[in-house]
Amino acid sequence: MFATDKNGQPMPAQNADGSIDFKKAKEDQDLDGYFKLVTWPVTKNLNDTGTDNNCNVNPEVYNPMRQGLAGIDDGMSDAKKDENLTAGWTIDTAFYKYDVPRPDDPTITNIQNDTDGSLNASGSVYTGKLDPVVSGECTPSKDDTHPNTVTLFGEDPGNPFKEEQGKSSDDLVKSSDSWGFKLGETVCKVDPKSKQGGSWQIQDTNKQYPSPDPGNKYNGYRRYHAWVTESASGFGLTSFFSNIGTAYFVSNENAPDGKLSVAVPHTKNGILPAGSVVTFKGSVSPIYTAWSSGGLGMTDSRMAISMKQNAASDWTSLVTTPANTFQRDAAVGTAPSVTDPTSGSVLKVVKTGASTWSWTLTIPADRFTGYNGDDETQKYTFQVKMINPLNVPSDPASINRTVDMTPTTLTLERYDVFQVAGKAYKYVNGNTRVPETKGTLVHITWPGNSSTDVAVGDQGSWQATPPEGINHGKFTAQVSSDDAESADPQSGNFQGGNESAAVSHALEFRPSTSSLPFAGGWPLSVLKILLMLILGLAGFVACLRNRQESRY
Repeated sequence: MFATDKNGQPMPAQNADGSIDFKKAKEDQDLDGYFKLVTWPVTKNLNDTGTDNNCNVNPEVYNPMRQGLAGIDDGMSDAKKDENLTAGWTIDTAFYKYDVPRPDDPTITNIQNDTDGSLNASGSVYTGKLDPVVSGECTPSKDDTHPNTVTLFGEDPGNPFKEEQGKSSDDLVKSSDSWGFKLGETVCKVDPKSKQGGSWQIQDTNKQYPSPDPGNKYNGYRRYHAWVTESASGFGLTSFFSNIGTAYFVSNENAPDGKLSVAVPHTKNGILPAGSVVTFKGSVSPIYTAWSSGGLGMTDSRMAISMKQNAASDWTSLVTTPANTFQRDAAVGTAPSVTDPTSGSVLKVVKTGASTWSWTLTIPADRFTGYNGDDETQKYTFQVKMINPLNVPSDPASINRTVDMTPTTLTLERYDVFQVAGKAYKYVNGNTRVPETKGTLVHITWPGNSSTDVAVGDQGSWQATPPEGINHGKFTAQVSSDDAESADPQSGNFQGGNESAAVSHALEFRPSTSSLPFAGGWPLSVLKILLMLILGLAGFVACLRNRQESRY
């Protein structure tokens, strides 16, 4: 058949050999649109005679001419033309200066996690789900009977996505092996809240990945992209690929190593050395570590350290590590440090193994305030925990410790060769005096360097008797280690502690109040003897007087 115009004349765009010049048809004849080449193959007899189907086959071989479904002419109604075109075989389609527009690209906006799931600025999200729901926006079809369909693909690690697949149709076709694994499809539904007018969601059930792909795993990732296929034109054209959304699969972090230690500074000669710090130490092995080279991967877990005065209820944050502190490809010995501007604490982290870091936190001594004489106000709990990239904290590791940096102040109330005595106090909240704990030892050095240790008694009182033979010279009294630390279980001695300022005085030789009669120092029997001697002496003197008077 040759194309003819309404007058039966051959179309000028068709050549004598039957070929068609589509450019001429478009430009000379103003034929718009695309050209669909359709043929109606006609069967013949077995002996190749005639055009009627006379073969004895049941059912008979299809013959469009017999059914009236062959060819198109101007006298046909539009309905008949559509029927005949549908019955024909489409052998080709030609386009010239005609574009069937691709549907709009969809977008991926959310990959399900435990909270919001919206993609961050880098197009990724952290999720604890290995089978997340991927969702986004799309442009719905204007014809409800021919909807637009969204198809989701998960990346094949062996053939990673190519960015140019979302830019040109040639690259889209050439890189078909890098489209990824088809995970599912769904209709683009009208959604008034969507900027594109429609929305979609498809779940990655984590079951569509063929071997050797291991599927979604914790501490791994999966990249996704999607496209839209339209059905209204009949061509099933696809959009370009959407943006790439990345899901990093995150499990809960392990609790830090419970082998913790705390070192507390103490006063020397009654003064806390300048720059004194409380030191908190431990080690961690985070599951999630960052790439220092900036390669594809999730950020590292963070380490958060805090403390609490046991008499209070609130925790005080000391430091939280920033992103990229724990780097998987950093060399052993790498030692980043972090300073917290609020607490003044300084954290030093040292990589000691492939996935292990030791850490030391120094806390300024002035952060430990609130001591009011109650021992509970000197007891603190120090805590460390890991926080995974989903911002979910691990179980904490903690240690309790007494933090006593308040020195004892000694006062002298007596300093003679018979006895030295005084009081032992701690000054808190300015001038408030709190008696030192009963049993704390006061070390006294006598003239000649002999020494005595005496225990503090009730209300902070202490006293000692100079050794025999010492009746002059200067003595010194000092608390060399108070009860800031718990006693050693083997020796019973305090391990460290605050040293008081030393107090000294010359021994004075003065009568002891205990040596004076009626001062409470003599025994009652001695008083009775003295009284009898005085009375006897008085009687003797009276008798002498009487004898002298009798003579005269």
